[in-house]
Amino acid sequence: MDYDFIAALNLASAGVIALMLLLMTFEAAYLKMMGLLAVLLTATPLLITWLGNTLGWFDVYTIEVVTLRSGALSVVIAAGYGMLGGIALNAIKLGVIHLFRGNKETPEA
Repeated sequence: MDYDFIAALNLASAGVIALMLLLMTFEAAYLKMMGLLAVLLTATPLLITWLGNTLGWFDVYTIEVVTLRSGALSVVIAAGYGMLGGIALNAIKLGVIHLFRGNKETPEA
């Protein structure tokens, strides 16, 4: 199968996740916790790839996972990319809302 097609599908799913998170409303503290979980979700496939290559369990390179070209690990990291993008967009949205409402306080995180 064409690797560019697989990468495009994974990137499209990441975009859908990001847009879904953008449309939701979260408190700043919950957004911070979700951000930590998204970083963990993004780092886990990279750790699995590194460990698998080191121990000789399988032959998948980290660049294939990062560029969304290597099957199951790329699906997981695409979900992480989508969560990170959605959380960043949602944090920007919260900042703009507080800016235009005239609140001088910073959002609690």
